[in-house]
Amino acid sequence: MAPRRVTIVEIAEHVGLSKTTVSDALHGGGRVSPSTAAKVAAAARELGYVTNRAARQLRGRSVGAFGIYIPPIARNFNFYMEFAFGAAHGSAEHDADLTLFARDAEVGPRHFQVDGVIAVDPLPGDPMLERLVDADIPIVTAGRPPAALADAVAAVIEAPHSELARTVLDYLHESGFRRPAFVGSDRQFFSSWADDVRQSYLDWCAAHDVEPSAFDCPLGATLDELGAAVRSAVKPSDVDALVCAPQGFAGRSMGILESMGRHVGPEFGLAALSSDPTTELGNTRMTAVDLAPWTFGREAVGLLAAVMAGEPRPYLNRFEKVSVRKAGEEIGARSQASRPADRRT
Repeated sequence: MAPRRVTIVEIAEHVGLSKTTVSDALHGGGRVSPSTAAKVAAAARELGYVTNRAARQLRGRSVGAFGIYIPPIARNFNFYMEFAFGAAHGSAEHDADLTLFARDAEVGPRHFQVDGVIAVDPLPGDPMLERLVDADIPIVTAGRPPAALADAVAAVIEAPHSELARTVLDYLHESGFRRPAFVGSDRQFFSSWADDVRQSYLDWCAAHDVEPSAFDCPLGATLDELGAAVRSAVKPSDVDALVCAPQGFAGRSMGILESMGRHVGPEFGLAALSSDPTTELGNTRMTAVDLAPWTFGREAVGLLAAVMAGEPRPYLNRFEKVSVRKAGEEIGARSQASRPADRRT
């Protein structure tokens, strides 16, 4: 009989920490201090913990296809469409097709006819992720997975969202805006990205002795729902800028702000942390983060292919081809990584 594997929960109980902290310490995510990481690593060695990453998932046969899973709540956003197109291009480069998993995970048994999967912005409690893990398919996530599934994931690729958020906030401050407000996604879509940018905003406010004004909004918010969140966020009279996390929120907020007498530009700052290519990246009145989703998807497939080939890769991989286009800059100042020319390379 094979020896029983030590779990993250057991390590957490041994060291007296949460399983999320232990998972972050073992897999390189979150905000774990060096001393805590060392404590967790020592406990893992003592208990005989063995990571459950991609090597166990290598298979003897090939289907000739990769899978991609995007949470249903997010599929209407341009970012995920562009990410999927980049992943399709990357799959073709590895002589594979790309299958988008669209069926409800709760309906009937699932058989995944793919060699590996990319799960984009994995959400806690998503039954489809559990089905994929149970199917023993190599999984790479774009964004850190929930702690309970971290050990079943082969590798992670993520953009430096915290650093980008701080860059945007610092730029607003340098431009004379002293109290930015924040609108993020609510708990229906609280991926690692959503958590990172919200916490970065709160940390920045604490470091600059600024009273936070942060409000949540459904990812698929109606104009009335978004309007309520924006009005609440900018209600304090000294709020002079607004930072929006989900794609499209900043672009849709412009009319709301104008109706309140908050004129976007030198008088009132506006920034998008995940920018729509037309309404936000194409609007020089606001500061916009370009996450280069097409290239992001292509590189995610490259990581999955490398993992499946047994190439040594770190668990946590950074996607660096991102940029910030500051308000007032020419449109051409944004990242080359998202331009169509990149698709021919």
